[in-house]
Amino acid sequence: MLHLKNISFHYGEKPILQNISFDVMARDTLGILGPNGGGKSTLMKIIAGLLKPSSGDIFFDSFFNVNKDLSYIPQSNELNTIFPLKVTEFLTISLLNKKLTSDEINHALNLSGVAHKKDSLLQELSGGERQRVLIARSILESPKILLLDEPTKGLDGQGIDQLLKILKELKEKQNTAIIIIDHNINEVVRFCDKILCLNKTYHWHDHSELLTKNILEDIYHCEFEHLKLHEGGKHNHHDHIFCQHDHDHSHDPKAVNPKKHKYLFKK
Repeated sequence: MLHLKNISFHYGEKPILQNISFDVMARDTLGILGPNGGGKSTLMKIIAGLLKPSSGDIFFDSFFNVNKDLSYIPQSNELNTIFPLKVTEFLTISLLNKKLTSDEINHALNLSGVAHKKDSLLQELSGGERQRVLIARSILESPKILLLDEPTKGLDGQGIDQLLKILKELKEKQNTAIIIIDHNINEVVRFCDKILCLNKTYHWHDHSELLTKNILEDIYHCEFEHLKLHEGGKHNHHDHIFCQHDHDHSHDPKAVNPKKHKYLFKK
């Protein structure tokens, strides 16, 4: 459904992404992990068509319509709340081509857990509630590919479980392929079939069950113990901690031990 080949991106002379390649099939769930500044959101915006890569190619399935079949949910703080729109008005206006009925809107809001906020103004919602409204919009769009940038931000453990349940239904009932960025390593590994470790260049892309401590140490360039993993709602599910040691967090592909990791890399 989606194929990226040698995608690179620069801000001026500064390299942000270097030679990123991977495939996404229908019903795939691809999780993208990596440190802040590693290019995750930039890659997502390139796939969504909001940024043009400096080099490389993106190929979609021949029956794929980017404007109709791809849905992008940015971080919740990027949602425009300047206009005094109610939740139902926002959904109706943003999906004018769908000619939605009130029953369809109510169903999507019920699934995403914000039906009780349907008459509230967007600026009155919390960050987590806005994120759920965007999820409701994606449910109504019935996309073939759904891109989510840090969707668990602002959600508690129960909210995260509900979100992942909704995404699982989209995948199974509509054959939606899902690409998700999140700092919550445990949830990403638990939910996703494949993992893309990204720190300017892609480090590893394969089955999620093969993700190891050594791979995470290499992509984040710090000891695994300095990565705060989140389980059972005991912590803020969006926290991510970098170690304070004086070393470089930029990715150096030469730092990978090929003997140690060669069986994990996609050929």
